[in-house]
Amino acid sequence: MGVWLVDGGSVTIGDVVRAMSLFSILTLPMEILGFLFQEMPRSVVAMDRIDGVLAVATEPRPEPSSESRSEMASANATGSAGPGSGPVVVEFESVGFAHPDGLDVLGDLELRLEPGESVALVGATGSGKSTLVALLAGLVPPTDGEVRIGGQATTTLGPEGVAVSVATVLQETFLFADTVRANLTLGREVADDELAAALDAASAAGFVSALTEGLDTMVGERGVTLSGGQRQRLAIARALLRRPAVLVLDDATSAVDPVVEAGILAALRRPADQEASSGERPTLLVVAHRLATIRLADRVLFLDGGRIAASGTHEELLEVEGYAALARAYELAGGKA
Repeated sequence: MGVWLVDGGSVTIGDVVRAMSLFSILTLPMEILGFLFQEMPRSVVAMDRIDGVLAVATEPRPEPSSESRSEMASANATGSAGPGSGPVVVEFESVGFAHPDGLDVLGDLELRLEPGESVALVGATGSGKSTLVALLAGLVPPTDGEVRIGGQATTTLGPEGVAVSVATVLQETFLFADTVRANLTLGREVADDELAAALDAASAAGFVSALTEGLDTMVGERGVTLSGGQRQRLAIARALLRRPAVLVLDDATSAVDPVVEAGILAALRRPADQEASSGERPTLLVVAHRLATIRLADRVLFLDGGRIAASGTHEELLEVEGYAALARAYELAGGKA
């Protein structure tokens, strides 16, 4: 167009150059304006969803019934203290869970975890391992039966009450765009020596000290500046800082190499604080997919068809056909110790 206008004598070459320069200056602002108009509908929908979540009132925690109080008193009398007051016993009594569409996941599940016990939960995909973890964490209520922590039902305690005693670390961890320290403490005042002990137990002290500013290093949103294994180790350290009576690891070391994982699990099996009055280590429930992890446990639970099909040591369960087949699959997949 510019050549045609210049050839006809309507404009000069300088006019064409000036017009091209003007359009090049306007390009970026126009692209930004177009992007804003494109994102605006999606942002409005997202904001509506966030407002909907914030508008939901917090469910009031029901007061314990007289029966629950009696059970709690009995638990205290037998040495099984309630949540937040030391070691606790975890019990699944005739627990069942089904989705709203009627699909049964767990049925008539019986389980008891003793204080300080290290237990590996093993089962094929879809056997109900993650559902069992969600029930223990109080994230979902059982359809049938009762899950008790220190003699109190999770439905009575509510998610916040369960969190006093149970710390759950999932495979997918979340870190905020903040310092390593802030991601570990989540706003609480924690002494540096306590932070160091938790990081050491999670085998995270080495890489944290190597960061440019140590604990005060900023990490990206969702921890994108760290590797998957580093994020998982920070999540474990964050859970340990809560001094839980029960620590649940739902495939929380999947991105960590077996040697580091063995070190983490060995550290977790020691008392978290030798100077603490109780000196007790937390009860440890690990959803395991590596033979090295399974062998470290005091007891292995084989979950099959929504029920505990077998319980014992790894060597004892090798006599169970279904478990032996699963162990061979883990070995072929590289999970051999």
